[in-house]
Amino acid sequence: MSASRTGVRPAPAPPLPALRQEVVLALSELERDHYRARVTRLSTEEILLVLMLEARDRLQPGDVIAATTVEYPAPRGLVRLEGRGTVVTHDLIRFHLEGAVDVLQRRDFVRVQVVRPLALARIAADGTVGAWIDTLTANLSGNGLLAAGPDTLSAGDAVRFRIHVTEGQPPIEGRGHVARLTDEGQRAIAIEELDGDGHQRMIRFIFECERIARQRTRDGEL
Repeated sequence: MSASRTGVRPAPAPPLPALRQEVVLALSELERDHYRARVTRLSTEEILLVLMLEARDRLQPGDVIAATTVEYPAPRGLVRLEGRGTVVTHDLIRFHLEGAVDVLQRRDFVRVQVVRPLALARIAADGTVGAWIDTLTANLSGNGLLAAGPDTLSAGDAVRFRIHVTEGQPPIEGRGHVARLTDEGQRAIAIEELDGDGHQRMIRFIFECERIARQRTRDGEL
C-alpha cells in the first residue's frame, strides 16, 4: 500500500552538510585516523573536504580508503555518510558518497553529562532581568539542562541563561524556565529559545561530546 493511501508520509532524507560546515572524517575505526575537516565543495555524489590539521605522515596523495565515513550534526540528529575517500593532497580529501545516509539519533533530545560554567538570572513578571548568579551545568541537551543551583530559583521561574561551552568563544545565551527541582537541589531548566546561532552551536557541542564519549568507549574495549 502506498504512503499516499495510508496517509503516512515518508521521513525526509537527512540534509547533506553545508558549505564550510565542520565534520568528522573517519578513514578507519582507529582514533588516529579520525580527522576534523571542513566542507569546501559538495554535490549529491561527492564532497571535497579540507582537513583542519595536515596528516602528512599518514595520508599520501593517491591513497584510496574504501571504508570512509563522514559525520556531522543536523537538526534531526547525527548524520553519517558512508563512502570512499581519495587523498588529493596531504590536507585535501575527496569523499565519494556510496553507502547509506543514516540519522543516528535526534540531537535535540540527547543528553550529555558535562560540567560547564553557567550563569542564570530570574526574569520578573514585568520582563526585567535580575542579577546574574554563577553556577555549573550537570548535564546538557538541545532542549534543556540541569543546573547545580542556585537555591534561590523556584519551579516555574522564568530565567535567562549563559553557558560557556567553548574556551575563547562567547557563551550560548537564551531563555527558559525552571521545570523542576531535584532532591539534590539541582534546577532542571527547560530551554524555550536560544539567541542567534545558539541552537546550532549547542548541537555541535553535544555532537563533539558524544564523539569523545564514543572514542573513550572504544578505547576501553580494546
